[in-house]
Amino acid sequence: MRIYSLIIMAFALLVVPLTGCDGRQAKQDNVGTSMTGIDHLPDHVSVQNFWVNGASGHQAGTGGRVVCCAMLPRKWHPDLTVVVNWNVTNWRDCGGQSYERRVAVDRYEKVGHMFVHFLADGSVRVVSANVGPGYPGNGYPGPDDLIPNKDPWDVYGSYRERCSWAGGPVIMERAQ
Repeated sequence: MRIYSLIIMAFALLVVPLTGCDGRQAKQDNVGTSMTGIDHLPDHVSVQNFWVNGASGHQAGTGGRVVCCAMLPRKWHPDLTVVVNWNVTNWRDCGGQSYERRVAVDRYEKVGHMFVHFLADGSVRVVSANVGPGYPGNGYPGPDDLIPNKDPWDVYGSYRERCSWAGGPVIMERAQ
């Protein structure tokens, strides 16, 4: 009986380190990446806050703000998606809306910086690349849509002073 116990204990001591290695490998398959939100929306509308899988990207703009960190798998796969949440403020009409959408991540060879594009047609595009948008001919794989440089608070004034607060944004859509 004692030999049987020793064999089981020896087996357990061999298996535990191996499963520990497998666990570490699984964690290494996802890597942290910096992210930037890019707002392609009309001048009177802006993305105030956004999140990717719960990681805050803060305010989207022309692509200059970099936030850490979102997670992506080291290797892209065809069904790769992320959940993007965002709040939109309509400075002209004193309105706001919140959105949540499951978005496919564009194909990448190597994890790079994550760019989250909020496009004028209402779609969202997520790109991981080692070069950024806005420089023609640099090989950026994302959209070539215009990135407006806008300051709606300068055009419309303070949102809080001009617009009455109606209890927060209306949720328009949720991820499936």
